[in-house]
Amino acid sequence: MNRHPTESIPADLELEDKQFSGPLEISEVNGPDIKSQNDFGATTVKTVTRSGKADGRKFTYSFPPHSYSMLKAKLI
Repeated sequence: MNRHPTESIPADLELEDKQFSGPLEISEVNGPDIKSQNDFGATTVKTVTRSGKADGRKFTYSFPPHSYSMLKAKLI
């Protein structure tokens, strides 16, 4: 989760005893600003799903401003 209103937070995810296997699934919940909310008339906060590529034991990801992110990966 990144609660900062305007800045992304980069992070290195590094595994000690496993390796990433295949693409990662990234789901992000976000809206136009930190106070965005959904109601019956508008859906401004949405979930976007996309892929990421991890190589070996390390993956670098930048968490977008005011977002919740879930990363799913297979490990070997």
